[in-house]
Amino acid sequence: MGIKGLTKLLAEHAPGAAVQRRVENYRGRVIAVDASLSIYQFLIVVGRKGSELLTNESGEITSHLQGMLNRTVRMLEAGIKPVFVFDGEPPEMKKKELAKRSLKRDDATKDLNRAIEIGDEDSVEKFSKRTVKVTKKHNDDCKRLLRLMGVPVVEAPGEAEAQCAALCENHQV
Repeated sequence: MGIKGLTKLLAEHAPGAAVQRRVENYRGRVIAVDASLSIYQFLIVVGRKGSELLTNESGEITSHLQGMLNRTVRMLEAGIKPVFVFDGEPPEMKKKELAKRSLKRDDATKDLNRAIEIGDEDSVEKFSKRTVKVTKKHNDDCKRLLRLMGVPVVEAPGEAEAQCAALCENHQV
């Protein structure tokens, strides 16, 4: 779900708490990855041109697959063994937040349609990114791709982020 202002808080009060490292620094390690977060990033960025996404010849969106393939191959080439963790059922306390996000997506869709009507390309790009939602199909497509690549997939009972932390705490990653 995220914590609003966490990055700023850490930078101000614990500047050494988070450091950037090159991916190669993790050679030989097993790393848990929150798959939903990655898929969301790929749907927003990979192959996007305005409101159009990367698609196959049938018109099905494939941005998530291209992004997942590229990121996974990069990790494997760097000697990292990724374990992709997928969200399960959201906790009760997150359901209100999910409802808010759905309303925001609905508003963004209306704004996107207006921007398309008037031909405002900058607004089309901005609002189309706000309409992105990771679906069961996106998740299933990525799970299939990863399994075909021989990369471990974990289906969390709840939040993927919490499952990643549990895997780390139990020295599984």
